[in-house]
Amino acid sequence: MRMIRLTEPVSGLAARCTLLDDAAPRSADFLWTLAGAGARFEAIHAMWTGPEISVPMPASTLPPGTAPGAIPEENATAYPEAGDIVLAYLAAGSTKGLPPGDFYDLGLFYGSGGRLLMPFGWLRANIAARIVAEDMADAVAACRAIRRNGACTLGIERAG
Repeated sequence: MRMIRLTEPVSGLAARCTLLDDAAPRSADFLWTLAGAGARFEAIHAMWTGPEISVPMPASTLPPGTAPGAIPEENATAYPEAGDIVLAYLAAGSTKGLPPGDFYDLGLFYGSGGRLLMPFGWLRANIAARIVAEDMADAVAACRAIRRNGACTLGIERAG
């Protein structure tokens, strides 16, 4: 069982997440690759999707050698649950207003009521990982702090 850790120093976020290798193999591999590169990205609390920390990742911001190209729909949902780590993939040119190139978005859902209704319509994203139960309460508190504090830098690392 592969695990990653999502971190954010100001809020104290340090959530271990189990990769869902069987249900979402391509998405899980992408997260494992990013974690191996010690990737760090700007993150914000989502505006439309409910209790979510959103990590937009235009292909141009990915560490060298980590861009996976197209990621197929696998274990996809439009209604993420608390603890779900979802990966959305939008092909270059498929959605107005995005930077040039492929676009990825990692969503860390920390409460109920999540929905992937965006200004351009409904989106389905792959549930690629889940926060381990024993880290969930601290993750919720940290995500609420991120919501209050504003934009942050989220790190992805391998946890086992």
